[in-house]
Amino acid sequence: MKVETYLINLDGSDERLKNASEILTNQNVKFERFPAVDGRGKPLEDFENYNDEKAKKIMGRSLLNGEIGCYLSHIGCIKKFLSSDADYLVVLEDDMKLSNDYKKTLDQVLDFLHNNKIIYWNLINIGAKKRKIYTNIQTFNGHELLHAYYFPIRTIGLVWSRKGAEEFIQHGLEIFMPIDNYLQYWLSENSKGLSIWEPLVKPSGFESEIDINRSSKRKKTFIFGLKKQMRTWRIRFIAIINKLLSKNGSRN
Repeated sequence: MKVETYLINLDGSDERLKNASEILTNQNVKFERFPAVDGRGKPLEDFENYNDEKAKKIMGRSLLNGEIGCYLSHIGCIKKFLSSDADYLVVLEDDMKLSNDYKKTLDQVLDFLHNNKIIYWNLINIGAKKRKIYTNIQTFNGHELLHAYYFPIRTIGLVWSRKGAEEFIQHGLEIFMPIDNYLQYWLSENSKGLSIWEPLVKPSGFESEIDINRSSKRKKTFIFGLKKQMRTWRIRFIAIINKLLSKNGSRN
């Protein structure tokens, strides 16, 4: 079983890189820096595969440059992973800190999943902010591995299976949501998302520069709020249905 770890870091964000490198080195985690896509100052129409009309329809607004850059950074990590011979990919953003048992627990989780072929999964969120609509699969060192029917929205720490990465490339290259929203939408629908609680990865206190202006600059209009509520309740409804189907034996 081979696991790659990529750390997304924007050129020039040296303090973040230094901090994250020290954290990973202290836990003997081998990693590779992945240069983040810098979307700052670039016209939206210059981003390949960005669909502004669809973004406005679903999100109620255009995406910010930083959100598109963040999405493209994650796509880049996935494509690089698929060109390797690794079985699993850990993607970390540079504004993170790890739990003290991060490596031990993650190794145990991946070993369990690698040898348990009846659990079909695409992605594990190891930095979840909350847990909602889930079932417990197994507990490792006090951390619960969950079937996350309502996939957590934070992307500070993710673990891809090769099959999940391949499916994402098939379905997720068109950009019309921020990456965290898209992953929640996609994985809540296909019911192939897992998460870990308590999380193995948390924010370090640094604000990530790849989407640093996301909260402060997006227009929180009435349409934006309405679209968000409609989207949230739709995804929750699907998650509840998938959980009920799984409980009744209709889904793996």
